[in-house]
Amino acid sequence: MHALAVRRGIAASIPFSLVLGLAASPARASSCGKPDLVDMVPPDGSTDVPPNATLAAHYTASADYLGEDVVLDTPDHVSNALPATFDATEGRLSITPPDPLVAGGTYTVHWPALRGLNAAAPGVGGQATFTVAPVPDGAPPAFEGVVGVSWDLLRENNDCTNTIEPRFVFDIDLGGASDDGGRDNLTLILFQTMGGAVDGGSVPVLAAALPAAGTRPRVALPVGDATGHVCFAGLVRDTTGAVSNSADKQVCVDTTAPPFFRGCAVAPGNGSPAAAGVALTVVLLAGARRRGRRRS
Repeated sequence: MHALAVRRGIAASIPFSLVLGLAASPARASSCGKPDLVDMVPPDGSTDVPPNATLAAHYTASADYLGEDVVLDTPDHVSNALPATFDATEGRLSITPPDPLVAGGTYTVHWPALRGLNAAAPGVGGQATFTVAPVPDGAPPAFEGVVGVSWDLLRENNDCTNTIEPRFVFDIDLGGASDDGGRDNLTLILFQTMGGAVDGGSVPVLAAALPAAGTRPRVALPVGDATGHVCFAGLVRDTTGAVSNSADKQVCVDTTAPPFFRGCAVAPGNGSPAAAGVALTVVLLAGARRRGRRRS
């Protein structure tokens, strides 16, 4: 990714009463990149997967599921291809074993390489080996919700057009999360609730395995979808499908659309008239260049 940081703003938390529709509309992301696997829930090496877990993997937005096998290896060395469900809203491929997983048993799930919406070549799949916990997951997860956000304006390569385009990126601060089925087995879902293209609802912008504590997930949005007063909310989902009660916690930030100029100030009484004249000339030339860019 080619990127140039331009500006950053810091937000404060704003309480908000919100009703979220999980499948309101697809998460906004490029569908022209490689259709690779992004993460798995449970992750490879997990030791506390509930016996009643649904297993899932997230792929990039360009992935398309065409019935490829998802294979589960059991503790007695039997490999079974299980029926899978693909949710294009999240890029999520999932299987639910027909019988509870055996407590203490070690399983391996093989996630297939999927093909892309705009490319015939398959992407990269993966596999996760995990151990099953003694008791089922019986309670919904707890999550303090999103607690802060900062933003940058980056110039990134667009995989669809192979051109450099400006995009807003938001780094989201998360509160604490826990679940009786293990924190490492939670999925994070973030929504844009205000600003840009959002109109009277919420738009899912990220669905991924919950990152490690202290790690900030990043959301990238087109400038037109995230200019002005922009707000986010989030929840976590466990492997049984239960979700946290955190959708009423919202954070907001005010972004500025490009082009903008962080110029220098000319203060009366500081420096010589010649120096002030040079500084003013720099400002005027920068403004002329900026006006020229607006016209192109």
